[in-house]
Amino acid sequence: MTCCRLSTRWVRRSAVRAKAAAETNSSANGRFKTPAGNEKAQALRGPKRRSLSASYRMSSEGGNHQMASKANDEGTLMVKPKACSLLILGSGVAGLTAALEAADLDCSVVVVTKSDVYEGSTKYAQGGVAAVMDTKKTKSGVIAEIQKLERDKEGDSVSHHVEDTMNAGCYLNDREAVEIMCREGPSQVKMLCKIGVPFTTKGSRTQVSSSRPKDLHLGKEGGHSHSRVVHAADTTGAAMMKALVVRVREHPNITVHENMFALDLITVPSEDGAICCGCDTIDLRTGAYRRFVSKCTVVATGGCGQIYPETTNPSVATGDGIAMAARAGAEVNNMEFIQFHPTSLYVGNQEQGEEALNSVFLISEAVRGAGAILRNAKGESFMSKYDVRADLAPRDIVARGIYDQMRLHDTSHVYLDATCLSREEARKEFPNISNHVESTLGIDMSEDWIPVVPAQHYACGGILTSIDGETNVKGLYAIGEAACTGVHGANRLASNSLLEGLVFGKRSVMKSMEYMQSVPQVALSDAEHAKLSSLRFFHDADISKEGPLCYLDDDATFSLMSAIQEIMWEHAGILRNDNDLSRGLEKVKVFKSCLEGFKGCSSMQHAQLINMATVAQLVLEGAVRRKRSAGLHHNVDRPEKALAEARSQLDVPSLEE
Repeated sequence: MTCCRLSTRWVRRSAVRAKAAAETNSSANGRFKTPAGNEKAQALRGPKRRSLSASYRMSSEGGNHQMASKANDEGTLMVKPKACSLLILGSGVAGLTAALEAADLDCSVVVVTKSDVYEGSTKYAQGGVAAVMDTKKTKSGVIAEIQKLERDKEGDSVSHHVEDTMNAGCYLNDREAVEIMCREGPSQVKMLCKIGVPFTTKGSRTQVSSSRPKDLHLGKEGGHSHSRVVHAADTTGAAMMKALVVRVREHPNITVHENMFALDLITVPSEDGAICCGCDTIDLRTGAYRRFVSKCTVVATGGCGQIYPETTNPSVATGDGIAMAARAGAEVNNMEFIQFHPTSLYVGNQEQGEEALNSVFLISEAVRGAGAILRNAKGESFMSKYDVRADLAPRDIVARGIYDQMRLHDTSHVYLDATCLSREEARKEFPNISNHVESTLGIDMSEDWIPVVPAQHYACGGILTSIDGETNVKGLYAIGEAACTGVHGANRLASNSLLEGLVFGKRSVMKSMEYMQSVPQVALSDAEHAKLSSLRFFHDADISKEGPLCYLDDDATFSLMSAIQEIMWEHAGILRNDNDLSRGLEKVKVFKSCLEGFKGCSSMQHAQLINMATVAQLVLEGAVRRKRSAGLHHNVDRPEKALAEARSQLDVPSLEE
């Protein structure tokens, strides 16, 4: 057996060389660079933190494998494969919505998640769900606008929501998918009301469980022409997760497996191409492998925010599902459209912990919807210089405006002025945000300005799907942030992410249930005996036969993760140029090739590193291919089309026609 142990010293020396080389090149992005900006940039990023799972390491010693029930002929410790009709990878709003929908149709469902069932981006969503709640169903079943509202130009409508979504996405959205999302969203919000999500109501602004749709308080956020954001104060995602998880745990047709890391999808050949029949996983508590063989597999694993050094995404968002699907032959699209939220909390040099995969605190767009404005270092309001919608412009415009002001004034952040709110209003409408800001920085947001800075927030691209969640690989479906349904185009409209998960999580079920009827039994049998993922770990007796091994300790792994993050920020950040993108892609390709030159993994973090490199390459490849700037992909060497020009090239009929 050949084993390469990469020392921390070697990794850090390589990272220093890579960084030095990068700094010799001019960068459109500049890591928030200013003439004296390097020190501030480092202060902005703060110390790296060790992974939440850093204590986990596969080892052939100790009691890690007490629950493993057998070893196969190759020496791999593995428990008996588990069969199910529907396997869902991920436990966010999209995954749990799909699980409940399928289970109610008497389908056996298994949900696999690599942390606890609550952990994921949904839990941290603050703003809410964008939906036009004043709708009625006609006798034909087609959702139409209330005629009175259609006559009243000030009233909201599904058409307005569609237009706002298309406008934010630079008209690169799939219009059919957008119309479906906006039409079907209200019924999904009503479903949440019925299962007990305590949405904020009108008048008292209190949270009331099982509230009637007509009583809901509707907030307004950037890019929206009307107030239509249903929310549970400023912790909407957590409130939704609590209600969904209760229902999932109570349902007899759903089994949840927590702390299970998905290694790779299982595909078997057929006359019509590969068929996906499940997934190989590893139990992070016992070290035992578990194979799930399923008629249909749904990837609902969320985004890939951790490929950037500053992200609002939790540590689990390492792009695992997108990377697995790509390895299985699924098409991936629009990955260059990475959204940077304009307002994450800037904490400067304050200690943020010791995790390599860290996250920053988000200041919801709803605060600006309530009247807050952005100010630069001189105290000037500036967003009206960039867009007529000023502080409520779409996120890509606001993030670039902030970035420009930081460069102009040689600062590492700007300020969010929410002093229009009284102390009582701030605490009632934004209890989570006001408490966090005060506990972290000692700031009363009703009296003091909040320091904010853009941070990676959302991947608008992903695994390419139909409007029913189907991918080009039979038996494989994708929903939520891991998917590319086309609804977001070049930039996601605020509060459309939870909406997308709710709508397409439900829609994926009917098509997948239909597909289950035609799955050949021989494919499931072949999947049960298929070879294990190449990402399996070093304790396997068989892995040494396939090639040289590369052992990465925690420090080395985290240093390499940081190297990927630095490459992505330097070369594919808020502002981009041709040279940076090409050089960044070259670096990531070399990086990924080096990792793929060895077999197996030394830890879950090592596997996550491989997935991060895979997704980083997909982002850069998409950015290099795109010939014009659009929305979140702002290449200074390739100006974007005027929005009016982009819209004029589409046939944009009224939704009511």
